[in-house]
Amino acid sequence: MRWFSFIIIVLIATLLETGNLLNLLVVGGWIIRPGILITLLVYYALTCRSHEAISCSFLIGLAADLSAGLLGPHMLCYGLMGVLLNSVSHTLTMRRATHKAMFVFLAFLITEIGAYWLSILKTHESRPNIYSVLFFTGLYSAIISPLVWSVLSSLSGWSKTKHPKTQRIYH
Repeated sequence: MRWFSFIIIVLIATLLETGNLLNLLVVGGWIIRPGILITLLVYYALTCRSHEAISCSFLIGLAADLSAGLLGPHMLCYGLMGVLLNSVSHTLTMRRATHKAMFVFLAFLITEIGAYWLSILKTHESRPNIYSVLFFTGLYSAIISPLVWSVLSSLSGWSKTKHPKTQRIYH
């Protein structure tokens, strides 16, 4: 894996998450925007080797923390989700867009609810309607995830992720 290209991709995704460009895709009165970083997390956790996936997951979590403005909760939750997804990737194949969307939806709900609970422990501030916002944001992220996944797959030769299981060569 080429770490420089990975950092560039994560930096672009972080700027999209924190910037106003994704406000063009806002749905509803709760300002529901798609989560690009969660799709990156699922993609890299399922396609990279174990040691790379763990590092990628924690770095994507750090990027999510930087875009949220509170350091710690996302990095921990994204890192743990990346480890879990990478251990599951050895038994699953992700060929259909519905499977990819389902994994992104479930990963988003689990990581963001965990990060929300950790942020409550840290700041003692709760938000109204957070579970509805998280559900619809996860659904929106899952809907656009096959598109983001295909862009990441086309860049995979550029970033040198691991090959599918049928093409792996172990030394």
